[in-house]
Amino acid sequence: MPIHDKLIRALSSLVSDIYADMSGLSDLERQVKDINAYSLTQRSGRAVGVVASDSSRVYREMRAAVLFAVQAVGVKFKPGEERVQVDAEAGYCTIPVIGGKAPIEEVVKRVAQFTSRELELSVASDLVSSDELVLHDGSLFSFLWYGKLPEIPREFKFASRKKPRTLRDLWREVAMRLTEAARKTQLLFLAKTIRRNYYVERLLPDHSAHTSALNDIVVLELLRRRGSLPRAPFFIEPLYIEKPSDLPRPLKSLDPEDMEYIKPILPVTVTYVTLGPTTPLYQLTALGKLNTGDLSELLSSILPLSATGYPDPLKIAHSMSKITVQEFKALAVKLGLTRIPTGRELLGELM
Repeated sequence: MPIHDKLIRALSSLVSDIYADMSGLSDLERQVKDINAYSLTQRSGRAVGVVASDSSRVYREMRAAVLFAVQAVGVKFKPGEERVQVDAEAGYCTIPVIGGKAPIEEVVKRVAQFTSRELELSVASDLVSSDELVLHDGSLFSFLWYGKLPEIPREFKFASRKKPRTLRDLWREVAMRLTEAARKTQLLFLAKTIRRNYYVERLLPDHSAHTSALNDIVVLELLRRRGSLPRAPFFIEPLYIEKPSDLPRPLKSLDPEDMEYIKPILPVTVTYVTLGPTTPLYQLTALGKLNTGDLSELLSSILPLSATGYPDPLKIAHSMSKITVQEFKALAVKLGLTRIPTGRELLGELM
């Protein structure tokens, strides 16, 4: 794939602006307020069993339909009980004749998103016995992300399950599955990408006067660079989301009927953790109101499985569930899906 001079010039023109913005953030370092941080050390004694799950999804947009495929993998790390659990789903929708509704591509991708969340919760729950932690990739609230909930067209078909009438029905299934899983064991959600801020206003009260690029991770990294945070693995003082009005948008504005599906998961604990002396900070969300002692015990128990600074069970679940474009192309050829035109064949693209 060629890189043309015009693109190089366009990127070059932004370099000084990028550096200026980053410099502006650095200038805030001395203004950030300190926060309590708690060092983590590996605990001796019996290893705690850990279950982790992740999923992957791919799409194929054809001239007359949109297809999705999802696979989820759960792994159990417990001496003498190591296991892997796999589940998958696929679905497609032909382009409805009647227009004027949500684009079918958007609906299919939302169905796939909710389906993947449900599968992740399901495979993990099937592996849990007792006294085990469950790790999920992403924020707890990303599992309950809401947005628009259009009807699912009658043309939509699942491979192995009954088609729900609306996306709201699917969302409620995920919420109920989450509540059921929380009754069995402690769930921890580790997010690498931050889309909701919980600490910026607390640590930098005048943040509104500065750039909108600020987020929790940026502010905590400023504290780290200043030397105000430990060099060893640590987590910061947790905060708690205890009532619906504390929820991030759009969950705080759910209609009363849907809010009843959210209330059972409250309260939620939010903190940030690093599992290595120089490794990135991750956002941790957990069901229940966990104090610093609870968090120290839970996080210390996964340190032995986090030599790289990220939990090995989650890394393995991710790699085992990942569907690459090349693999999906090969599968499409094997199943004969390449006979269904996409309109991109003359560009040498099967997908």
